Amino acid sequence: MVATGVTAWMLSDNIVESVPAPKPAASATTDVATEASQFIVSAVRVENEQIIKTVRANGFSEADFAVTVSTKISGDIVKIAAKEGSEISKGDILVKLDAGTLPEQIRAAKANLDVAKKRQEVAARLAKENFSAPLEQVERAADYQNALVKLTLLQEQLANTSIASPVSGRLETLHVEAGERIRSDMPAATILGLDTLSVIVTVPQTDISTIKIGNIGTVLMSGLKRQGKVTKIAAQSDAATRTFAVTIDMPNDDRALRAGMSVEAAINTGVVEAFGVSPAHLSVTENGQLTAKVSRDDIVHLVPVKVVRTDSELVYVSGLADDTILLTLGQAFVSDGDTVTYSLASES
Repeated sequence: MVATGVTAWMLSDNIVESVPAPKPAASATTDVATEASQFIVSAVRVENEQIIKTVRANGFSEADFAVTVSTKISGDIVKIAAKEGSEISKGDILVKLDAGTLPEQIRAAKANLDVAKKRQEVAARLAKENFSAPLEQVERAADYQNALVKLTLLQEQLANTSIASPVSGRLETLHVEAGERIRSDMPAATILGLDTLSVIVTVPQTDISTIKIGNIGTVLMSGLKRQGKVTKIAAQSDAATRTFAVTIDMPNDDRALRAGMSVEAAINTGVVEAFGVSPAHLSVTENGQLTAKVSRDDIVHLVPVKVVRTDSELVYVSGLADDTILLTLGQAFVSDGDTVTYSLASES
């Protein structure tokens, strides 16, 4: 269509002028070259700017920790001392078990310990006066230690009837109810750490080498935007996808973010010189290489470029030197090696 219009325009002078003497017909190749040289392509002069290079990835959020609290002894649950969804501190009581006769046993063990201590002291005094055999002293010392161990074990059992939180966090789940009997090592509660959230995103193997520990990541989650730092980079890829897991930790003191949410992340990997151009002014070669068409001495050249960042209207690419003449509107009608006539946007 464009070529036909250009050809008609080129032939218009011959229609109004007198018919000249016959001349040899020009070759088809000459006509095409003439048309290309007459077609004016829009162009811009490249002025690179400092652009933050980002790697975009998707993933999900995780709690900083998830602790399952288990009971150390078996017993009947007499009280649930905390509510699901509440914020708890380290040491807070979650569940109370029936202590049974443990208080009485402890009082008896304390009395036995006092008796054993007095017997040991008497044996020591008699030994000084040579009224006690060495074997008796050893026996009294052993009796005292046995009484002390028994008292300590009973006190530990009593303490274990109160199941306390080992950490501060959110009481996410209670696995038991009052009146139930719980066995040793059964889970009683799950506590989540939400002051800091970990975001796990998957990064292609082509980009993983650009990411470093400490890189800043901007995370978009349910309309909320937060920043965090890269704290972990997987050393081994996923066997199925050949992607690498990257962890970004971010503050969540206001509890606005939750674990298990889908996220979009942009990880800043440094600053690079790049130029913003419309995607329509770029082309892809047969082997998949992204290129831009530039003019050098009025000849079209293909220059490989790499995408640094994408915005709503522009693509920022690296690989173009400052002051390069980048062909834009109409570049699709010229090819590598063609002679080109262009008009700079600033000169139009």
